[in-house]
Amino acid sequence: VWNRGQQAFTIEPGERIAQMVIVPVVQAEFNIVEDFTATERGTGGFGHSGRQ
Repeated sequence: VWNRGQQAFTIEPGERIAQMVIVPVVQAEFNIVEDFTATERGTGGFGHSGRQ
């Protein structure tokens, strides 16, 4: 247990000190390609919003 406060404290036996959150894990599948075709979507570069 990591006490981030300035005051010491004691954890007694049987005391509840943690919680758990269960989230799904995505198992991604990839396709290996030799080349990419140009599209309009890629125009303007990384992060380009089209606004000036």
